[in-house]
Order: sequence, then structure tokens, then C-alpha cells
Amino acid sequence: MLLRVGILLLLLPLIVVAQRPLVIENVTLVDGSGGAPTFNATVIVLGGRIAVIGEGGTYQISGDPQVIDGQGKTLVPGIINLHGHVGLTKGLVQAQENYSRDNVIDNLRTYASYGVTTTTSLGTDMEAVLGVRNDVNRGSLPGLARVRTALHGFTTPDGYPTKAPGVKGLALEVSTPAEARQHVDGLAAKGAELVKMWVDSHHGAFEKLKPSVYRAIIEQAHERGLLAVAHLYELADAKLLVEAGLDMIVHSVRDADVDRGLIRRLLARGVTYSPTLTREQSTYAYADVPDWLADPFFTRGVNASLVDELRTTLRDTQTKDPELEINRENFRMAMRNLKTLSDAGVKIGFGTDTGPPARFAGYFEHWEAELMVEAGLTPMQVIVSFSKNASEALGIDRDFGTLAEGKVADMILLNSNPLGNIRNLRDIHTVFIGGQPVGR
Repeated sequence: MLLRVGILLLLLPLIVVAQRPLVIENVTLVDGSGGAPTFNATVIVLGGRIAVIGEGGTYQISGDPQVIDGQGKTLVPGIINLHGHVGLTKGLVQAQENYSRDNVIDNLRTYASYGVTTTTSLGTDMEAVLGVRNDVNRGSLPGLARVRTALHGFTTPDGYPTKAPGVKGLALEVSTPAEARQHVDGLAAKGAELVKMWVDSHHGAFEKLKPSVYRAIIEQAHERGLLAVAHLYELADAKLLVEAGLDMIVHSVRDADVDRGLIRRLLARGVTYSPTLTREQSTYAYADVPDWLADPFFTRGVNASLVDELRTTLRDTQTKDPELEINRENFRMAMRNLKTLSDAGVKIGFGTDTGPPARFAGYFEHWEAELMVEAGLTPMQVIVSFSKNASEALGIDRDFGTLAEGKVADMILLNSNPLGNIRNLRDIHTVFIGGQPVGR
């Protein structure tokens, strides 16, 4: 490896790039593949991509490189979030009036500051997200997380979650396969990268999307080169959706323990399962006034008046919620099912459902990582879930995900090693998106 790196480094002065080269020396590299870390690594970034990964060695680079001594530090991939929402919320208010280019940009800046380098916005977007996405991808909006969008999600007429603030009119309420296919074509034409479906009766309060309709959505999505993902709740629906060709489950099964039937289907079709544990815990956590409301890592991303609202108004709301105990049990079931599926070899992807009120972009991704470890996964498995597995689930692994030569340099330099304690993922020295440092 040293010889190969030395040969490549001799060639580096011949490469001309506009972006200042970046060199991180003497760093512990956890590349996201699940393999053992590389100690005393040298990582060289040219033109926003990783040009060389070596173990020590000498190098010569023209262009006034930025050199960072990584002694005692760990380099990990940037976090890819498979389930979020952008643009619709300000403070604790979710409304279409909030949706703007500026609010999408603000959300993506917050994600990036916490090390989330790509997020996936699922089903409640307006078209402002498309311009921001394109500007971020072409490099004209630096310092923001990348975003992939489903634009409008699918549900049945007056189905879940059309009663949630701001969602009516964004969710596509469809009743026939033909109507569903037409809408998928429209989303593809506008530039969506995924289709999202809600298949959830919310404990019998809503009609669910019919199997004939969601089969048509999935088939048409694949015909148009789009991924098909689903919000679901029940084990039976998970089995039927996977059989219909679903690519990704973006919530936990919460009505029952998962069984061999679902595991067999997930493994046979290579479906990714994203548990969104923080989403479940956030439905009741404020009733208990969590300690992290005073955590500087949390409060740096919100204002003091919002924290006061969480401590008072939301606490009272959740305390009086008639589904409080159901929500607690949903979380316990989600934790148990994650461990079962992971142990069975199901591909676990990282997602949080951040963005709606009281589900805070950036901070919750770190909380999700900690909950996944609490559920029984190792820190390495969590890192793989937000790098290798998440990039493969989105079909972007050629350029993103793991840290490897030729890939885009979306990465987090940490002051301490998360493999020993996943909370060290919070100990951020610098976030890099496309090799460029992100401000906090």
C-alpha cells in the first residue's frame, strides 16, 4: 500500500484543480465499509474527491494544500439520512406558509453543521426544494447538506397524514391505480428521485392505501427509474409491500414482533429497513422533560424560547396525549425489531424522520445513532448504516457513502473515536462536504 501511494503522490503535482487541496495526516480512518480502521492514514482530497488514501508516507502537492494533523482524531463518512423533511416547519409550527427557498437552505445548513451531509426529504415538499437541490449539487450553495426529494407522497383520499398541519394538498390522495401511475409520471417529470407512500391506518382512524394502488405506484416508480419507499406501521403491510417490490421501509414495524416471514422477504429482495427510533421516542419524550434540552450540543441549533416551549407547552400536550402509553410501547417494539432484523442480516439503513415539529434536524441524527447502539447494534454497524448501507439504498454509492479513492469527500473529522463510544460522533472537529469545510 505504501509503495502504491508513493507512486500516486509523485503524480499529484501534475493535477491542476481549482479547489485548494486538502491533506489529513496521521488520522484513524473508519471508511464505512465495516472493515477494520486504518491507523496513521493519510487522506488527500483534490477537486472535492478523495484522490489518495495511504498509510503514512511522504507527498508533494502543488496548489498550497491545507494540511490537517489528524493525530488522535478519527475520520468517518458524512451521515446520510434516509428519512427527513425540509422546509415545512419553523419553531413548532408546521405549515405550507413556512415553505420557502430560505427555509430549505436553513434546514440544510443545520443538517450539515451536525455532520449530516445528505438527507432525504420524503413526501411533504414544494418545488422550492428542487432549485436548492440543484444549486447544492452544482456547488453554488456551499456548506449545505445535499438533499434528495420525493416531492409529494401518496395516500388514500383523506388518508393519513392529511389531517396533520400543512400536509393537506401536499400529499397526493389517490384512489385508483391509473390515477397513481399518472401522478408518478408527474413527479418524475418534475425531478423527484423517490416516491413515498403512507400505508398506515393510525390505529384504525384512517383508510389505508389499497394494495392495488400501491402496487401500481411501485411498478410505475421503477418504470421511471425512481425508488419506492413506504411509511408503514403493521407487520402485515410490511410483508405485502415488500412482495410488491418496495425498495425501502422508512419506519419501524410497531404493531408486532417481526417474524421469519418478513425477514425472508427482506433478505430475498435486498430491501433496506430504516427504523427512525427518534421519531418514536419523540412522540412521548417531552412529557418526561429530557435532560438533553439543556445539552449545549442541542441548544446551539435552537433558540431559547423554543426550548421553553418544549419544556412547557409540548410537555403538557404529550402528558395529556391519550396515546401516550401506546407511543411508549411503539418505541420499545421498534427497538426490539431493529435488533432482531439486524441479527438476521437485514440491511439496516439510517433514518430519523427529522424536520416536523420537535424532531430536530442534526441533533436527532446523533440521538438516533445512540439509540441504535442502545438497541444492540455496534458503533461500527451504525456507521455502516449511515454510509455504505444508506448510499446503496439510494443508489448513489458510486460517488458517496464510504470513504474510498475516487469518491466525493463528504466526511466528518472527529476529535475522538466513535468505535469505542458512539457519543464521540458528537465530538466534531470539522465537517467536510465535497472536501470543503462546513461552518458551525
